[in-house]
Amino acid sequence: MQNMKKITAFITAFVLFIGVAFSAHIVTTEKLNTNNYRFGTWISTKKDLSYRAISANIEEDTFMMMGSSEFNHGKKSPYHPTQIFRDLNINVMCVGAAQNQSLSHAITLAAVAPELKTKKVVLIVSPSWFASEGVDAAGFAARFSESMYEEFLANEDIPEETKDAIIKRTDDLLKKSPEIYKRANTAEKLIVDGNCSLEERVKYRFDKWITQEKENINVGMLWKMAGGKNNDEYKPLKRKAEPDWDKIAEEADASLQGKMNNQFNMVDDIFRKKVEPTMKERKNADLNRTYGNSPEYDDLRLFLDVCKAYDIEAMLMLLPVNGWWYDYTGFPKENREQVSKGVEKIAAEYDVEICNFFDQCYTPGFLEDVVHPVGKGWVRINEEAYKFFEKN
Repeated sequence: MQNMKKITAFITAFVLFIGVAFSAHIVTTEKLNTNNYRFGTWISTKKDLSYRAISANIEEDTFMMMGSSEFNHGKKSPYHPTQIFRDLNINVMCVGAAQNQSLSHAITLAAVAPELKTKKVVLIVSPSWFASEGVDAAGFAARFSESMYEEFLANEDIPEETKDAIIKRTDDLLKKSPEIYKRANTAEKLIVDGNCSLEERVKYRFDKWITQEKENINVGMLWKMAGGKNNDEYKPLKRKAEPDWDKIAEEADASLQGKMNNQFNMVDDIFRKKVEPTMKERKNADLNRTYGNSPEYDDLRLFLDVCKAYDIEAMLMLLPVNGWWYDYTGFPKENREQVSKGVEKIAAEYDVEICNFFDQCYTPGFLEDVVHPVGKGWVRINEEAYKFFEKN
């Protein structure tokens, strides 16, 4: 009798779950195709991890801009790309958060490349990616999108050599996250090899359904909570004239007047909260640090291999670091500059454009802290991206 009650309770709970999930599905997933050019400049990790959310909102005139934690800095500033490109009526799909690096972007681009009609992508490259160990395994797992990975695996236009290299690198990084690794490995066996047991197939299909529903519900609800609106159809807006970038840069500098009064030319509030408390232990802590050797260089090559497979024009945009800070921590200047040489070398190998901002390491008002753009930094980044997007 007791067991029957438990079974009845379980069935009731399951039916309720299915009902709630189905209702949420109807409410949030029917309109994941928002027909709204502002969706791309909505900064959301949930959006970034959802294949359906990204692919459904890439329109005929959408450009891609990929990066990492910088997208979460200065979002309310008028100089942030989300504001600049919205104001110019340019449809840009921004993808990136902390821990996103070349490999995760290679997977995402390989998944959505068939939808990218403009065939243009800007990759904002952070020097901090090129640590000796490369992308952190835990960080990679945190930004790993199962739906993007499955679409990448299913994309038959990605050359076998490139696909195999991405799979191997992904497997190596996910081994420290057993549950994610197991699901990724099952997807590889099912989609690429076609070699799975019936039990694995059933579990994979169920897990995939759960993942898709979670992504759809999360993105749909968060988009609405952020004030996002869905339109009945997509209507490209008329582009506005190119702004006076020098004037905007001057305005950006003026907005920071009196707000960067420390020896490292960082924004004072950030310096006091995040940097000053650790200054003593950071003095000469980077004497043996270098950007010269890193697996990230080959990961960047994989990203460009994906671009090459789809004839996507890429611009690599290398950010600077705070030169005053790294002088203080003892990071040898010649070891820092290895990243500039390394990224330029790869750009030349693949014959892609590079915008190298590494000569701005000692420019006040370009960075707000050690690595993140502010004010004038964002203006110059947007200027170069704009010119790249507009060029025929």
